[in-house]
Amino acid sequence: MKKPKAIKTVSEEIAKAAPRTLSKSSVELTAEEMAILEIEVAWLHWRSDFRRAVVASGQLRTPWRNIFEADAILSLIAHRWLTKAPITLKEIATYLSEFSTEATISRHIDDMEFAGMLEKIKDPADNRRLLLIPTERLLIVGRNFLQAKIMFMKNKGFIPDPIDSN
Repeated sequence: MKKPKAIKTVSEEIAKAAPRTLSKSSVELTAEEMAILEIEVAWLHWRSDFRRAVVASGQLRTPWRNIFEADAILSLIAHRWLTKAPITLKEIATYLSEFSTEATISRHIDDMEFAGMLEKIKDPADNRRLLLIPTERLLIVGRNFLQAKIMFMKNKGFIPDPIDSN
């Protein structure tokens, strides 16, 4: 198996790369890199199927505008809630500010609230802030997604190694 190269500063590596079409024979990925790429493609398929099912069920007023944004928002909400630090719309907008506006994030959140994936609750410490809290529906969706991803990763030879929080 090919040994992975040291990770360079991304911008330096991108700046040095030629903007020409690659030939398949010029690309060599390690088995791990190929597995990760396959995981990403499987994730896109799974999310696309999930999105179609949610839209067909009528749970959304409008289809989520961008799957990447929707996934990022739902992941941030779930992670922050699980780590006992619920997140606000403003914080999500800050995380995603490089590629999305606060108005777009707000529309996503409105759609997700309408779909029953999250609730907006006043922050007891500051009534001006709304905390975004996941619902049971999001828990079920998230757990199914995580279990599918774990199974796929195990089938590709990855062994989950949870972070020890102690």
